[in-house]
Amino acid sequence: MPNPQFIKQYAELFLESRILERIIPREVSKPDELEFFNPYLIRDTVTEKLVPEGVSPYVGSDLTGVNRGVTDLVYDLLDRGGKRWRPVLGMIFAECYGRDIIDSIKLQVKNGDPVQNNPNQDILWACGLTEIMHNGSLMVDDLEDKSLMRRGDKCIHLKYGDDYACNTGTLMYLAPIVKLRDFIEDDKTQLNIMNICQEEMFNLHFGQNWDIHWHNSKDEMPTEQQYLQMVINKTSVLPRMCVRIISEIMGEEKISKQQ
Repeated sequence: MPNPQFIKQYAELFLESRILERIIPREVSKPDELEFFNPYLIRDTVTEKLVPEGVSPYVGSDLTGVNRGVTDLVYDLLDRGGKRWRPVLGMIFAECYGRDIIDSIKLQVKNGDPVQNNPNQDILWACGLTEIMHNGSLMVDDLEDKSLMRRGDKCIHLKYGDDYACNTGTLMYLAPIVKLRDFIEDDKTQLNIMNICQEEMFNLHFGQNWDIHWHNSKDEMPTEQQYLQMVINKTSVLPRMCVRIISEIMGEEKISKQQ
């Protein structure tokens, strides 16, 4: 079933904001781009001393391995499409509380500005987090289920290998959280968002475990209550997490408007 027109409009603008590329670059071609992608990489202190002053200590890193093993897989799957209703939900939810998401992206695109110049970059980050984590879960799900096709093409594990798919799918759970400080300045809000992500991702894996257990247990059928519990703790996790994060981001704004 095709997306309703208004969802399609939101989804297209979400992509045009380029928030996904701000979280995970499409390609890492320079050492400083690798440092932006992962500022926490542990460097060899001996080699680091040999690097001239003013030169990135990431010089000599295997950038091809990062692209072939991570970014190629990420955007192979993301570029295949999908309904993207989870980030759309987050955008609409923020608009309900006064954020002007649509017009801010249109102005950003018109001016050719990067997403970090968008006044709603914090909301877009929360929506991007949800979309990237969702696609990471699909990558892992397809491997677990031994699926063959995803969005009209071979599943990622069949195109690139089980090990790549498992590793990159897991990385996609973490990459958006690594960028948290780039979009959220308040320390308390950062901590609360980290707690939300921790709680909900733990729920996600519990729900996924029940699903795996039932389809591997040929003679065991869940009760209706058990199945609903699985749905709440698997299918519902990512949209709920998106809304919870946006609620946390906008908490102070809602309070000030009510006053």
